[in-house]
Amino acid sequence: MPDDLAIDWGSVRGLMGRSGGYRHELALSGFTPVASGELLNISQARVRSRQIWSPSDIYRTALERGRPDLREVVDRAVQALAGQRSWVVEVSGGLDSAIVAGALTDSQRARVTQWVNHFVDDPEGDEREFARPVVERDGYRLTEVKREGLTLSAARLARSADSFRPPVNDLDTDYNEDIAARVQSSGAWGSLTGQGGDVVFFQMPTFLVAFDEVRERGLRARAEVLRGAARWTGQSLWPNTWLRARRAHHTRMRDRKHPWLDDLKGVPPAKAMQILGLVNGQAYQGSAVRSRHGPCVNPLLSQPVMEAGLAWSSVDLAWGGRDRYAARAAYADAIPPSIFDRRSKGELGAFYGEAVARNLDFLRTYLLEGELAGAGLLPQGLADDMTREALVWRGGFSRLLTLALTEGWLRRWQARIAASRV
Repeated sequence: MPDDLAIDWGSVRGLMGRSGGYRHELALSGFTPVASGELLNISQARVRSRQIWSPSDIYRTALERGRPDLREVVDRAVQALAGQRSWVVEVSGGLDSAIVAGALTDSQRARVTQWVNHFVDDPEGDEREFARPVVERDGYRLTEVKREGLTLSAARLARSADSFRPPVNDLDTDYNEDIAARVQSSGAWGSLTGQGGDVVFFQMPTFLVAFDEVRERGLRARAEVLRGAARWTGQSLWPNTWLRARRAHHTRMRDRKHPWLDDLKGVPPAKAMQILGLVNGQAYQGSAVRSRHGPCVNPLLSQPVMEAGLAWSSVDLAWGGRDRYAARAAYADAIPPSIFDRRSKGELGAFYGEAVARNLDFLRTYLLEGELAGAGLLPQGLADDMTREALVWRGGFSRLLTLALTEGWLRRWQARIAASRV
C-alpha cells in the first residue's frame, strides 16, 4: 500500500451526488487510476497521460472506416469470448440477453450448464414467457429462479468491499450470490450476460435523436426522423421541445468527469448521451460477489461491439423511433418473434422497494451510525425517507443500496488503512 494511503473525503462527497454512477477518480489517495484506452507514462519527475482510444474518436472516424455489420461484429465477439468453455448464461427475457444467446454457435450452446432466469411474484417482474422461447427453440430448458428478497448485513456488504471503488455492481446481493453458486455447482467457467446492450444498441428514448439527424445531415434532415423522435418520446415538434431537450442534455453532461468525456468535439447530443451511458456501463465490469467462482463476461461491452455501436448513427440504431431497431433487424431470425416485437420492459421497482423495506432496521443503524454519517456526508433528510411507505410508493431503494455499499467500502478501507499504520 502507498505510504500516503488515505480516504479522499472530497471524492467521497462527489460519489454521494452520483448514485450508482461510475467515476474515474478514486476516493483513495496514493493511487493513480488508469482509464480504458489511456496510455500512462510514469517517471520520477512526472506522470503523463494520453487517451489513445476514446468513444468519440470511433464516432468521428466512422465515415472513413465505413459502418460495420452489427450481426457480424456481435457474433464474432460473443463466440470468441465464449470459446470452448462452459458457462452459466443469464436470460432475462429482454432483447440483449436473447441476442447473446442467439450469437452462440450450436456447439457453444451445448456447453451451457444452465440458462438462468430470475423472476419475482409480480407480473411486471416475471419475464419467463419471453425467456423460455430463447432456449426452448434449441431444445434446452430454462432454469427459473424465484426471487424472495435481499440479504443485507454488515458481513455481506464487506464481502465485496476490497475493490478500489465502491462495488456498485453488487447492488443486487442475492442475485449475485445465486449466480456465483450456480457457476460453482455446475462446474461452469463463469457467467455470460447481455448487460450493456441497452446503451450500445441505443434503447434510451430521447428527443436528442432529432438533434443528431440535423447535426449529421443539415438541410437534408429527414422529416420522418423528426416525427419518429417526437412519437418515441410522446412530445411535439414545437420549439419548446427542442429547448427542453437541450437544457436537459446540458444538465446531464455537466460535471461528469471521465477521460472518455473530455473531448466530445463534433459529437452530436444523442451520441454524447450514448458515450455517457458507456462510461456508466463500466460499472458492470467492476467487482461483485457474482465473480467469486468465475468471471462475469459482458460481450456487448467488449471493445469491438462498443465500437460498432458507436460507428452507427443514433438515428439508424433507433430508426423510426424504435429502441435498438438495428440490433432487432440484425437478429430477426435468431431471436423469438415475441422478443423481436416486444415493446415493454420488466419492472422490479416494487420488488426492490419491498425487499429494502424489510431491511430498514439494519440500514438505519448501519448508515445513521456509520462512517458516512460521521463525516456528515449522508443526504439531508435521509432518516425521514427511510420508511416502508416511502420506499414502496416513491422509490429510493437504489439510493439506499448504493449508500450501504459505499458505507461497507468505507469501513473496509478505513480498517485497511488503520492496519497499514501499525
